Amino acid sequence: MDKGLQTYQHPPKVALVIGTFAAVPYIHLHLASWQRFFPSIPVLVADDGSPFHHELAELCSQYQVHFSSNPSRLRRTVGDMSSYVIGLDWAASIDADILVKMSRRFVPLYDWVLELQQLAIESQMPTFSQQCDHFNFGFRTECIAFDCQTWRQSGSYNQMSALVERNQPVFVEGFIHQLARNIASEHATAAAIEYMARHPRPSDRNGYAVWNIMATKRTTKLPRVLWHDCDGPVDYARSAALLGLSYSPDDFNDPNQGCGLGDP
Repeated sequence: MDKGLQTYQHPPKVALVIGTFAAVPYIHLHLASWQRFFPSIPVLVADDGSPFHHELAELCSQYQVHFSSNPSRLRRTVGDMSSYVIGLDWAASIDADILVKMSRRFVPLYDWVLELQQLAIESQMPTFSQQCDHFNFGFRTECIAFDCQTWRQSGSYNQMSALVERNQPVFVEGFIHQLARNIASEHATAAAIEYMARHPRPSDRNGYAVWNIMATKRTTKLPRVLWHDCDGPVDYARSAALLGLSYSPDDFNDPNQGCGLGDP
């Protein structure tokens, strides 16, 4: 065991990367929510080389957040994985302690930052996620948080980066979950080991601290979070209107905006 990679004694600095392909209305809603509810944290929008990268860049400029776009679209799931790699590189450049990755359609409508900081201090865990009993997944990636130092120094960042470099599709939830398990067993701090002992998890749902920003089923509707498995275009449009944005439900029908299949 390497018990010395990270220890949170003060609230860790949190940064957010939003992975997307196109989905301009969804990203606009994301940024409006960020501006209203949790504007203190830095944000990066990472686009997978979509034809709408100019519109996304303009939107990010308007909100004064960071933006990146891949030179071309990667294979299915690889674009999602690239947002992890790009996000961890960016987080290192701004000295962030924790990187949160959210998918384009996972939109929180409240200030979740303090609850994550408190969970990080309490657990000292290197990864924060949730299970999905609906699909029997032990790990979810539409909203996930990483201790930046541990994920980089453990070699997990290198493994993700290598997949992106090879443009190699992978079952993202399973791949990232196994990395999280490896980190928890080989690089956890003494405090994290104690936390895991106090909060035992089933073997198919272990390796991370449970972050209750998500329900245990991805189809369970929560009042302060939007997610496409439980919320429809009308819900997104209604939330957009409450934040002063003029979008109709039709604007949220196709996140790829006519550009074919992409990662969720």
